[in-house]
Amino acid sequence: MEETDEEWLADYLRLEYGEDESDPDSIKASDLTYVGEFVVDGVPTKYWSYPTSKEPGWVTIEEHGEQRSANMTSTAPPKL
Repeated sequence: MEETDEEWLADYLRLEYGEDESDPDSIKASDLTYVGEFVVDGVPTKYWSYPTSKEPGWVTIEEHGEQRSANMTSTAPPKL
């Protein structure tokens, strides 16, 4: 079975935060909320929010042709 975007992003966030997947308090795919897809600086970008201790955190997938990249950002998605 292929990994979902949410699973991939949760893996990425755990790596960035130094969390272990077996820790019940670590970020899970179910913690992510899909917000939508936006074109940011000419790049199709999908946004998800996730809970943090202060404000929502943002994680994105940017589409670069056949390549995709995951990124954490403090910048909220553009308005619709």
